[in-house]
Amino acid sequence: MTLQVLRLLIVLLITVSFALPTFSAQKDEQNLSTIVEKINELRSLESLLNKKITQLNNEKKQIDQEKKQLKQEKKQVDEYVKKKKKEADDYYTSVKKQADQYVLDKQKELKNLEKQIASVKIQKLSKIYAAAKAQAAADALSQMNEDVAAQILVFMQARKAGAIISKMQPKKAAEIFQKYLLKKSQMKINTQ
Repeated sequence: MTLQVLRLLIVLLITVSFALPTFSAQKDEQNLSTIVEKINELRSLESLLNKKITQLNNEKKQIDQEKKQLKQEKKQVDEYVKKKKKEADDYYTSVKKQADQYVLDKQKELKNLEKQIASVKIQKLSKIYAAAKAQAAADALSQMNEDVAAQILVFMQARKAGAIISKMQPKKAAEIFQKYLLKKSQMKINTQ
């Protein structure tokens, strides 16, 4: 808009300069000094406008540079955030994997401890029933779960286990004896 005003003033000056020869001499001197004053004012205004335009152009360049720099910084920040997110995800995955493995290891340890405790308990029961009379032991073992009864018999001497089984009712004795043989063979495999 300021350029349009400037152009308009220049057109006005050119028009006035062509019209000057038609004025009379007296009026010419007055008009000439007024025109010179106006021209000087216009030149001053033109100079101010040019300075302002230059200043605005410089500010625009500076803003464009700052925008470009901000875009680059944003890109760097985005890349940094992406990298850190990946590192965090990788770390989380690693820690989760380690934690899962730790839990699995502890569960295995717990199962082994439970088996050991159960084995110790069975061994103690085996000693108790081995010390009892064959008929009393047979009556007690007949009332138990066949697997537990067979496990107790496995920890006894074969002669004592045979004596107890012989005192049981034939059907129950057959069931327990079958499981006894299976557990005995498993025990031999595990100790080899």
